[in-house]
Parts: sequence; structure tokens; C-alpha cells
Amino acid sequence: MITRLPERPNKCDLAPPKDVVLGAKSVLGSIDFDPYSTKDINRLVSAARFIDRDEISLEQIIYQDWDCPGDKRVFVGAPTGAALTRRLINKTLKEYRAGRIEHAVLWLAHNEAIIRAPWLWDFPICIPFTRLRPTWWDDELEVFRAVAPSDWSAIVYLPPPHPSNRFQTMIGKFHTAFSHLGRIVFNEYSGETDWEDAYKSTKKHAYNYRE
Repeated sequence: MITRLPERPNKCDLAPPKDVVLGAKSVLGSIDFDPYSTKDINRLVSAARFIDRDEISLEQIIYQDWDCPGDKRVFVGAPTGAALTRRLINKTLKEYRAGRIEHAVLWLAHNEAIIRAPWLWDFPICIPFTRLRPTWWDDELEVFRAVAPSDWSAIVYLPPPHPSNRFQTMIGKFHTAFSHLGRIVFNEYSGETDWEDAYKSTKKHAYNYRE
């Protein structure tokens, strides 16, 4: 009798590392919305509402307003290429600025996304000491299994913008939740836009927040 071994999933089917999800829940309290997930991934994330990327295209996800239930606590994880991640996190920033997100934890599985979205340095970023291991749902064993990643990843926090005392409190909670995984970097010049001029000079066009 031949025992069929479960197939290793494609990179786009991977779920976040368990430590990242646990840290996100520690910061947010719980997760109200995950805009880019699947039924299997949500076994781990446990978002109150999620958009199933197996049923709805990335284009639809990006061009619709996000309806975040509850306290608008959002988790975003896109374990795919840098271009897709950039588009998804740019959309997250737009929703955050529009007030449809109260605060959010972003897992960037592809490190190149950081250089494709320089605005990320306006927010606290955790750069892990080691490569975090994404997971996938093994429906035969009914457990999440970790895989060795080819890229290093980062975790970013978009804190509640006001009031100022809550902003500082939540920054502290992010540091407490993730500092054991890696260094927390928060740019003292966050909020300034000097980088946009440098970006335009280097790239010969302005940064496109829509794509």
C-alpha cells in the first residue's frame, strides 16, 4: 500500500508564522478583519471576517472599500511576490488613512516589499533575528506545518493615530509582543516626506500609492 504524502503548497498558499499571528493578537487583542486569506489560513489567524482570495481576485480586493467589523483591528499577510505585497500594503495604508482601519499588523513575507514601499519606515518595523518560518495547513494530519523560507520577512505596525496617549501605549505593546523576535525600528523622522523627493529624483516618477 502506497501512502500519499501531502504536497508542499505553493508560496502563495502559505500562512503566516505562528509567532507572528500570536504577536498580532497580543497587540490587537483579536483580529476583526483579514483582507487576503483563505479558509485554511483563517484556521490560524481566526479573523472575525476575511476575504477569501480563492474566490475574490486581488483587483477586487484592492478596488473595493474594506468593511472592517468590530473595532477595525486588521491583520494583513501576503506570502507572495514583492509586487503583490506592495499593492496590498499600499491599499492597507489607504484604508488606514481613510479611517476604515483603526490599527493593523502587517506581515511582509517578501523582504523586497520594504524597498518597494518606503513609507513603511514611517511606522514601527520588526526586523527578525532569523528567518521566520511560514506555515501551511496539512489537511491529512490536521495541523499547521512550518516550511523553510527562501526570504527573510518583517512585521510592521500601523498604530491607532489618536489619542496620543493610546498611540504611545500601543507602540509599547507592539515592542513587547515582537521584540523577542527581532529589533524594533521606528524612524525618528517618521511622518516627514523628504524621501518622496529623493524617490522621484531616483526613479524619475513620483511614488504611486495606488499600485
